[in-house]
Amino acid sequence: MTPNPKREKGAVRLNRFLADAGFGSRRGVEELIRQGRVAINGDPVSELGTKVLPDRDEVMVDGTAVRAVSTGTVYAFHKPLGVVCTLKGQGGQATLLPYKRREGLPEPVMPVGRLDADSSGLLLWTDSGMLNQSLCRPGSGIWKSYAVTLAHPPSEKDVAAFVSGTLELDGRPCLPCRLEPARRDGRAWLVHLHEGRKRQIRRMFRALGNRVLTLHRIGYGPVKLGRLKPGGFRTLTRGEVAALRKAMDVGVDG
Repeated sequence: MTPNPKREKGAVRLNRFLADAGFGSRRGVEELIRQGRVAINGDPVSELGTKVLPDRDEVMVDGTAVRAVSTGTVYAFHKPLGVVCTLKGQGGQATLLPYKRREGLPEPVMPVGRLDADSSGLLLWTDSGMLNQSLCRPGSGIWKSYAVTLAHPPSEKDVAAFVSGTLELDGRPCLPCRLEPARRDGRAWLVHLHEGRKRQIRRMFRALGNRVLTLHRIGYGPVKLGRLKPGGFRTLTRGEVAALRKAMDVGVDG
């Protein structure tokens, strides 16, 4: 009787295996599976919950054998203004691909989440599909910090709406945020939040009749941008990676 990989030690979900091999995000690799382009030991698979034994099973995508090599390495990158968070742009947009090539990063290394083209600052990269997915999931609880410049100073009532969690977007309240004034003129603020809704900070201030002029991410959990220059990378230390995993309650494996 053939052993069931779902019950064997060391089995991993197929989507994680493919993500770790550099085949894209969870959504992207799930589409590959749905299209029937993935085979395990010669048999096409289409179930998203399929598991594999990396040291035993032969996984193929479009007839080519796949080998997932995840080191768990994490990089900090200073995303410049005007660059879209994708490796394939449209209409002549500046993308992340030239920076990845210039740094010589291996194929499986992918950016974590997104940072809008009109925003700059800290963007994490990793070759671990599981870690990438864990950091991006809505319930990760990771606090992210931004330096924000506003069109005009917010009122005390506006600040209270941010920190109390009473401000609503899309018909549901935002989680409480933290705000700190960064300049005496009242237009520069540090914003800390642990949600990841699309263009959330800009939309929150817009809902209060204000406008974000500049938005610059300076921290992702325990990881800080520091003096990293625009377009530059640095490899996180083992201590930083451990602190990052601890901040979102992810174990040391994966």
